[in-house]
Amino acid sequence: MYPIRLIVVGKTKQKSIISLESHYKQLVKTYIRLEIFEIPEGRGHAEHQLLDEAMHIRAALLGYKRQVLLDQGGKQRNSEEFAAWLGSLMDKGESLAFAVGSSHGFHPSLKAEAKESLSLSQMTFPHDLCRAMLMEQLFRACCILRGKPYHK
Repeated sequence: MYPIRLIVVGKTKQKSIISLESHYKQLVKTYIRLEIFEIPEGRGHAEHQLLDEAMHIRAALLGYKRQVLLDQGGKQRNSEEFAAWLGSLMDKGESLAFAVGSSHGFHPSLKAEAKESLSLSQMTFPHDLCRAMLMEQLFRACCILRGKPYHK
């Protein structure tokens, strides 16, 4: 079973999003081993908060060959392209971790270090919702790769 780490800043508080995450985590476990790794939100003013979060995100990304930041300025892929990209990583056995920043995003130093970033959309979404959206896209990608009808 292919392991994927999803690093997220803070805990989801909205019951509807918690339910949605739980739903997709249950569905995706047939195909991948998804670990959700929550780190605390930084404290203080935005710059200090982002520096603190960046330190925790870096530590959580250690050891993963593919480290992908979810960022509005990142590469956009449609579902089929995302599935093909994920499938190629799975075929190579490359370890994979995604990071979802806080409502302030990521510290510029972390963004500068990132070799890869992914955008779910040009639109801005709450980071809690991005977590659930990424989980849904992981499930969709697995269905595409297996030829399952969910994607249609």
